[in-house]
Amino acid sequence: MIRVKFITPHISNFIRAWPFINKGGFMFSITKLKWYGSIALAGILLVLAMVGGTWGTSYAADGVLNEPPVINYIDPHSLPAGTPDHVMIIVGSEFGEAKDEIRIWIKGIDSEYLLEPLFVTNTAISVTLPAEMLAVPNTFIVSVIKSKIGTIPTIPTVPDPLNDHVSNSVPFEVFEAIYSYLPIINK
Repeated sequence: MIRVKFITPHISNFIRAWPFINKGGFMFSITKLKWYGSIALAGILLVLAMVGGTWGTSYAADGVLNEPPVINYIDPHSLPAGTPDHVMIIVGSEFGEAKDEIRIWIKGIDSEYLLEPLFVTNTAISVTLPAEMLAVPNTFIVSVIKSKIGTIPTIPTVPDPLNDHVSNSVPFEVFEAIYSYLPIINK
């Protein structure tokens, strides 16, 4: 009778040999693990930095909350006297998205208006100009006031530097309407 003996390596021999089999040995594997751990930690910190947050301070990472509004232009920039209620579009930046935090401050030679917007986006505001403001010729200065919630300014307007951000001013004119009539001649 022939005996066949199967030779199986003992697992303890394999475990002892493993560090030397793995391309450079045990020290290389530990160094590689340290590098992978450092890269993973750096990646997590980078993601957290990009997402933003308060990081334990009172500063909010959202620029829209902390930047004053900027008016690029208004449309229309002038209207004839006697015009009924009219919608003005104010185009700019840093207006925010909350309608309750925005007021349009329109100051004339002898009058002042603080108007609530119809629609607000971060780059545009629409507001209705009342007919009494457009009744007589006048020159106005238009500004946007962005306030924190619960600190909406009132007339007479004195912006609170702690709670209000006031935009740059843009001129708006209500001019004297001149009408010319030409006779129509039929033959």
